[in-house]
Amino acid sequence: MPINEFCPQIGKAEILSVLETLEDNWVTEGKKTKQLEGMLADYFGCKRVVMVPNGTLALFAALKVLGIGPGDEVIVPDFTFFASASAVVLTGAKPVLVDVDELDGNISVAAARASLSDRTKAIMPVHIYGQSCDMQAVMELARCHGLLVVEDAAQGMGVTFGDKHVGTFGDIGCMSFFADKTLTTGEGGALLVNDEELARRCVYFKNQGRLRRGTFVHEHMGYNFRITDLQAAIGVAQFERIAQTIRHKRSLCAAYARRLSGCPGVRWPADNGFGQAVPFRVNILVDDPEGLARFLADRDIAVRRFFYPLHLQPSLNAANCVVRQQPVNSVRLFEAGLMLPSGLDLAETEVDYVCACILEYQRAHAADARGAGTRDASSRLSRAVCRSL
Repeated sequence: MPINEFCPQIGKAEILSVLETLEDNWVTEGKKTKQLEGMLADYFGCKRVVMVPNGTLALFAALKVLGIGPGDEVIVPDFTFFASASAVVLTGAKPVLVDVDELDGNISVAAARASLSDRTKAIMPVHIYGQSCDMQAVMELARCHGLLVVEDAAQGMGVTFGDKHVGTFGDIGCMSFFADKTLTTGEGGALLVNDEELARRCVYFKNQGRLRRGTFVHEHMGYNFRITDLQAAIGVAQFERIAQTIRHKRSLCAAYARRLSGCPGVRWPADNGFGQAVPFRVNILVDDPEGLARFLADRDIAVRRFFYPLHLQPSLNAANCVVRQQPVNSVRLFEAGLMLPSGLDLAETEVDYVCACILEYQRAHAADARGAGTRDASSRLSRAVCRSL
């Protein structure tokens, strides 16, 4: 049977929670959504959580609520999922793509500082692959230059900077609850807010310019960015075991690390030590990720490459984004990175099989490299002998 790159863990608790919602005959946004928002606000340590349909719309809503629009620039790391940039473009503003730290793939504050202009209105740090950015440095930069901060914490469930949850440092934090996230609602996202007036503006924006449903008086311009209680019901059940899920994700990463210890050419992304990390996927760095990916695919193992650098995306160009310094580290990460199967239902035998296949490929790859090196050395020696005759 093929080994999927990732499958969400949905069990009896989620099914029963959805059935309860169906039996209540309330499937649009309602009490389950309110319950989940309260649970998450307590967990994140923020005043308000406002649920929205997905993480991309969370970013778009945050930017719009904060007044970002045409003529503005938003600093965005070059190494991230496409939505970080597209959300900015959809507001009419331009993402300014900056390089990242090769150590952890998070935004380089030095690169961000070098790319500021008088049009820069905000910065969007992305907590990539389950590790926090250096939020102290990000917030200092924002304070010095009067920038708004929209945190892309889509992959940040359970992740902290120090003892504070990511997504709660800036003006608005954005979460995603897509199927591959640590907590899923199928599709879903959230805005994390610590200012009551800002939270009201978020509700106006997502609820068609009203604070509550059932009225046809719309005080502000808004959209329908509500979710359903069916989605929230899944999230409530998922939240009940969030600590167990986080432990499982860490133990899975450790299991891979043990089995691949000493595997030639396999490197691991560094732990930056800023706080609690929660692996988004099990990631490795190798010299030939595309070759390894093809080898694994031939053996019914699905993997994915790292995120493609934004400045190389065909839909991002000089008309809709800005690049003031050519990113280098984002390219290096893409050229080396591979995401291994990371589903929470992976059996030990499946992890064993994946690692055995990686070992087989990497050992052959290393042997080929040694052979090429020996042939090169022999050729150099022959040329030297010929020159001496």
